[in-house]
Amino acid sequence: MFESKKDNQAVIKLPSGLRDILPPETEERNVIREIIRKEFRLWGYGEVITPVMEYTKNISIGIGKNWKDRLINFYDVDGSPLSLRSDMTVPIARLTGMRIKKKHLPVRFYYFADSYRQPATQKGDRRVYNQAGLELIGSSRDLEADVEILTILIRILEKLDLKGFKIGLGNVEFIEGLCDWFSLDKNEREYVKKKVITKNLVTLEEFLGRKDKEKAEIFIKLIQPEGKIEKIAGLVSIIREQRVLKSFNYIKNIYDVLKEFNYNRYLVTDFSIIRDFNYYTGLLFEVYCPDVTGVIGSGGRYDGLIKKFGVDVKGTGFALDIDLTHKAAGKPNSRKNKKILLMKKLPGSEDREGIAGLIELAHKLHEKDVIVELCFEDKPDLESFAVAKKCEFIVLIEPDFKNVTVRDLQQNTEKQEDINNFLKEINNENK
Repeated sequence: MFESKKDNQAVIKLPSGLRDILPPETEERNVIREIIRKEFRLWGYGEVITPVMEYTKNISIGIGKNWKDRLINFYDVDGSPLSLRSDMTVPIARLTGMRIKKKHLPVRFYYFADSYRQPATQKGDRRVYNQAGLELIGSSRDLEADVEILTILIRILEKLDLKGFKIGLGNVEFIEGLCDWFSLDKNEREYVKKKVITKNLVTLEEFLGRKDKEKAEIFIKLIQPEGKIEKIAGLVSIIREQRVLKSFNYIKNIYDVLKEFNYNRYLVTDFSIIRDFNYYTGLLFEVYCPDVTGVIGSGGRYDGLIKKFGVDVKGTGFALDIDLTHKAAGKPNSRKNKKILLMKKLPGSEDREGIAGLIELAHKLHEKDVIVELCFEDKPDLESFAVAKKCEFIVLIEPDFKNVTVRDLQQNTEKQEDINNFLKEINNENK
């Protein structure tokens, strides 16, 4: 139905990293959004909307030194530096600091929003990230709050019917504890984290091996994704560093709670997870799905971020990438409602009565939750046109405005009947 007009690409094109989304894909994404929205609301989360742009000094809080080059910047009329938001956690932290009183805590927010980033690596990388996410802010019970958001995330992924998804659980303090174990200085820690992020484990093991070969082997094993948490527990028992033990035990407690609901089958430990936003303070997690390159969703705990906006409270949350989630979910059944192509039997004769008759019947069908697309033109291949519009029926109003001819495109049948009988049949089928 929608074509790519390559002849025009040299003249008419979009800036790099941007794209159009046409109705069929939009409809599928809306189904995904509604599944997510329903789950958010069932757990008591309320939707918030923040400005698409803010002062650069606000956006820059907590994003990390390397992220400032990825902001999309410009200037206000008074010369103040402005930036498009690069994620939603920072704006919601700012909103909480400005607008929420402590007596109202904890608060539960969700959002559907675009975030904007300059490409990090090469031309063609996305500049717009469509996200759905939630934030649980102000709870003093870390474990309970983190279990809640992971439960919501798992329920959403189940309801989206994502096959084979896994959630990797990590912890900021775990890597720091391993660095303590090696007595690394600041520069060495940065080097290690960089190699972990880039998955350059051979170079990392060589570097650590020069300090302690046996410890290096354990380090590499610990940061590999592992579905059996008992294996990690055995390796951790060798290490006496408090930060390693504490952060692992926290992950183990989350694992044990989620195991009560058989959710542990989706979990793997992955202590190589290091987010490029530097506001994370504890739990980290990422969502992966087979056959989809990239992280579908991510989140974690950010206990120090909101304090920078005036309120010293804890926070935890996650965001799902709608683009990648849509790719992983395939093409969901985007519509349960029937769709009808409705037109006059003689479309060439224009008259007010005929138009009124079409609209009147459309009103009656709308009351029965039937989708109606009106057709005023005389199409030479009406059936192909209706199929392209994803219609199940073609309904032609007879000149007497009392009867209709109904073509069932799925059953390949056609019949003429009274309008009232037709409406009763449609109503019964919808029920």
